[in-house]
Amino acid sequence: MTVYVSEVLGNCTFLYAYGLFAEHRFCKPFDFVLAPILRSDKLDPEERAEKPILITRFNKHSDEWLDATYYNVRTGEECRITVGDRRKGRIPVKTYREVLHQYLYHPESKFAGPDGRPCDAWTRGVLQRRHILAADFNYCGKEIKRKLEQGPVDHETDFKVKIYTSGRVTADSETLRALGDFSEREIHEGTGLSRRIIRRIRHEGQVKASTMQRITNFLRLVQLEVESTTR
Repeated sequence: MTVYVSEVLGNCTFLYAYGLFAEHRFCKPFDFVLAPILRSDKLDPEERAEKPILITRFNKHSDEWLDATYYNVRTGEECRITVGDRRKGRIPVKTYREVLHQYLYHPESKFAGPDGRPCDAWTRGVLQRRHILAADFNYCGKEIKRKLEQGPVDHETDFKVKIYTSGRVTADSETLRALGDFSEREIHEGTGLSRRIIRRIRHEGQVKASTMQRITNFLRLVQLEVESTTR
């Protein structure tokens, strides 16, 4: 992994402040570092919540990786790693074999299996594309958390984009079916809405939420009247 000023160094600023990198001439911008992938199933519950992010100076001699000193960029703590069970405080990491083996059972989320269902680890056969049916069209922002711009972060980070809406809504299928039992005149008398607005709602046009609420109240009132007469 390459060290960029706006990424990894953003997380490592405090390590430089303590002189941990400078003391060992650890790395500088656009240098390379080793960043092992942790085995989350071997971590303690507390560590899973704040999963360590380990890096160390790049070394092309793989036989020295296990004995190298790694730094947790979250805390600045020195750590050691192991490819076996956890022992003597060493943090378990994945080997190249484990990473490559996972590709055999990694489901392809962008494709569906021969039966049309989403792929899982045991899907076999010729895959097909999954189709997307757009229900609504919303404007969303491109804002992101600044933390995501500063080097390696957990893939479990829960982040939702901001959705911009006009405040207008459309009638759902159930509402449209219920309106089919009434004429425009009956809906107008029950809601006070103009026939132009009623036609727009019936043709799945967008209206204000307050306008749709008047339709909902009208249908609810009619339903209550029917229930009271049948008792």
